[in-house]
Amino acid sequence: MPATPNSPGRVAVLADSDTRWKWGALTARALAPGAELSGRLLRGRATPTARQLADTGVAPRDAREVTVTGLLAELAGEHEPPTATARPHDVLVLACVGHTVQAVLHGLARLRPATGPRPVVVTGYPGVVYEKLTEGLLLRHGADLLLAGSAHDARRFREVLDGAGADSAAVTRWPLPFLGGTPHDPGPADRGDRPRRVVFAAQPSVPDGAAARRYLLARAVAHAHRHPGREVVLKLRSAPGEHTTHVEEVPYQRLAARAGNGLPANFRLSYGHMGEVLDTTDLLVTVSSTAALEALSRGVPTAVLTDLGVREPLGNHWFTGSGCLTSWDR
Repeated sequence: MPATPNSPGRVAVLADSDTRWKWGALTARALAPGAELSGRLLRGRATPTARQLADTGVAPRDAREVTVTGLLAELAGEHEPPTATARPHDVLVLACVGHTVQAVLHGLARLRPATGPRPVVVTGYPGVVYEKLTEGLLLRHGADLLLAGSAHDARRFREVLDGAGADSAAVTRWPLPFLGGTPHDPGPADRGDRPRRVVFAAQPSVPDGAAARRYLLARAVAHAHRHPGREVVLKLRSAPGEHTTHVEEVPYQRLAARAGNGLPANFRLSYGHMGEVLDTTDLLVTVSSTAALEALSRGVPTAVLTDLGVREPLGNHWFTGSGCLTSWDR
């Protein structure tokens, strides 16, 4: 990463949701250790709140809402003769949907002849890529680094870009930055120091129907009734009034509130940083959340549900052959 001799450099992350901020900020920290991290939050439906930013575990030195045109104006102004207090950014991480990435790339291309140097532009995906692969890659084409979370993804990305006649040289294998963490330790639960904890990681739009979501909530609650010695936790992505990358038409909080006194004492809802939740998780249950990858990387037993089928719209088809596919009954 380019930097002045007396500075570790500056990195800006443009993110349009809490999930993408988490990926972008942690990626920036890993790519440029010690660099000054600035947050630029795209103004829109899913702009993360201060609480959501805190839940990711990565706080920027400064974070403010911007528009794409505002960000481009900021970058254009940086390449005037910089002052000691206004150094240009060395790296720009675009942690956004594909169309936003494309808009910024086109804007930078128009600015470059007039402004000279520009930041190194990095983009990628915050988790498993299981839909719109070709469209998404072509929208991100033109970045200096297009990060792929695994060897499998890197190979697929290159094949798609080469097949479309686009240069695939920017594709770079780079692990998802939130994997790892404290390895699973079953000792405290085995000794009875704490109850065994089953965590159901909810997703905003998977499944997307009210009936399916009521069913999954009912199964989690039934599990708590059946195992009173266990703690069953419904891990939620956003609090009421907050938004995430995908629209949540039927929030689990609303469904749980309707259950009223039907919820057992060993069942609870939880927000917060997923890494901290996983520190005391003995079984992670989900339909297809990226939380499954976080759990597996720590050695936490992980169940990817098949109750609603194994289907591409659910994303659980990606786990075929992993040994994780199972049902609430099992």
